[in-house]
Amino acid sequence: HVLEHIVSPAFYQMSHKPHHRFTNPRLFDAFNGSLMDTFCMIIIPLFVTANLVRHCNVWTYMAFGSSYACWLTLIHSEYVFPWDGIFRKLGLGTPADHHVHHKFFKFNYGHLFMWFDQLGGTYRDPSGFAPRVFRENV
Repeated sequence: HVLEHIVSPAFYQMSHKPHHRFTNPRLFDAFNGSLMDTFCMIIIPLFVTANLVRHCNVWTYMAFGSSYACWLTLIHSEYVFPWDGIFRKLGLGTPADHHVHHKFFKFNYGHLFMWFDQLGGTYRDPSGFAPRVFRENV
């Protein structure tokens, strides 16, 4: 995801910028983007996973794809979930984390894990922006 932002301004404009027109994303905005963005964010991860995990059957592969799609939908959701606090402590991305990304574009690049953002200095805690930018219970 971070590569789409930093490879080049032209690539970002063509691929991921259409998705970022949603500065306050909702549940199904996860899959509302350009064809290039879909290729980079969905097709390539599924292809890489299929080639790294060589000994899985079609059902395992379908379960991973479905789980990944559900995760992308949930982090684009406008809701606060009861498990968000636990996920944040484990370094897993939450809707609030991803909303920071959609609002400011240069923080919280992680979809699944926020560890690389924390290591790279690009993580911003969503509660630091509430209530100015987000709801208070973020």
